[in-house]
Amino acid sequence: MTSKPAKPINLFDCATSQKVIGQENFIEAFRTILNHGGYAQGPETRELDAKLAAYSNVKNCSTCGSGTDALTLALMAWDVKQGDAVFVSSFTFVASAEAPVLLGATPIFVDSDPNTYNMDPKDLERAIQEVKAEGKLNLKAVIPVDIFGSPCDYDAIMEIAHKYGMKVLSDSCQGYGSVYKGKRSGSIADMTATSFYPTKPLACYGDGGAVFTNSDEENALVQSCRVHGMSPEDHYDNVRLGMTGRMNTFQAAVVLQKLKVFDQELKDRFRVASRYDHELSNYFGKQQILPNCRSAYALYTINCADRDELMSFLKENGIPCGAYYPRPVHTQTAYAKWNTRKLPVCEKLSKTVLSIPMTPYLDNQDLDYVISKMNEFALRKMNKAA
Repeated sequence: MTSKPAKPINLFDCATSQKVIGQENFIEAFRTILNHGGYAQGPETRELDAKLAAYSNVKNCSTCGSGTDALTLALMAWDVKQGDAVFVSSFTFVASAEAPVLLGATPIFVDSDPNTYNMDPKDLERAIQEVKAEGKLNLKAVIPVDIFGSPCDYDAIMEIAHKYGMKVLSDSCQGYGSVYKGKRSGSIADMTATSFYPTKPLACYGDGGAVFTNSDEENALVQSCRVHGMSPEDHYDNVRLGMTGRMNTFQAAVVLQKLKVFDQELKDRFRVASRYDHELSNYFGKQQILPNCRSAYALYTINCADRDELMSFLKENGIPCGAYYPRPVHTQTAYAKWNTRKLPVCEKLSKTVLSIPMTPYLDNQDLDYVISKMNEFALRKMNKAA
């Protein structure tokens, strides 16, 4: 029997990379900011813009205050407003539905694929046809989510969206570092939004985000909207509605430091996921990654009919885990009034999925213990059913 590790196992690990990079490097970066005084959208944010754009092989990146800001700014650049329909995933965090609602648009919730957990292209087409037939809303945009870090079926989603004259905003807030058929996150959809919240694959020490686009015009609109709709020629003339979406320079400095170890951390996330893929019992369903794609593995998520019992068992044995997400967005209080469609897959997933420890710093002893305990639970269940 595999013994329990002496140190706690983490579901997320927001601290170890600081030790790997070296705390003194963070302190020196912060000291530089204190000396130049550009605390909001300072030179470090512009350096980060350039490095992220280069990393994603995309023309423009504009950092901002959060992943939610990134989603909202991208939609602002597309002039999303009241009377527009924006098609969104429901099995995800609320932000991708929140952003269009904040701009007055109507969220149209789309069901999930039962294997990838991402937006189902077939249900997207059904939803579009329903809205088109009703004739009350303007078809405007689609926001698929790279759930748990795994890329969506962008070829299918973008073909459908473009056929109906809509653009696709990739919500890659969990997926930065993922790869879709040779393209890195940030360069796949018409625009991409990501988050640097501390639990994300590339993280800062608070809130932060970024918008990616190959369009100079869209990028200029994003940059204007993130500072109240300011004109680039006259900073006291706000030429459009905007918001306060600047990135804190200290957070940009953190992400610049984290970029130094990002590729290695992605490799280690893949190492952890590979062990789970090959060693966890087939009693557990595993999120399927599309062919020729690579997940960023923000989370490793399994599917289990006895999810709540498994969760209790793991926690009793010192293994942290979490149900992401126990309530699809269309069932939540603030969004229920837009609940006009049946979404059976995401409603089932919300009752069966469980995320288990996934950090690049899980060692083999930690993994041995997690895998052995999960397989112990699975064997007990299978023997009981026999």
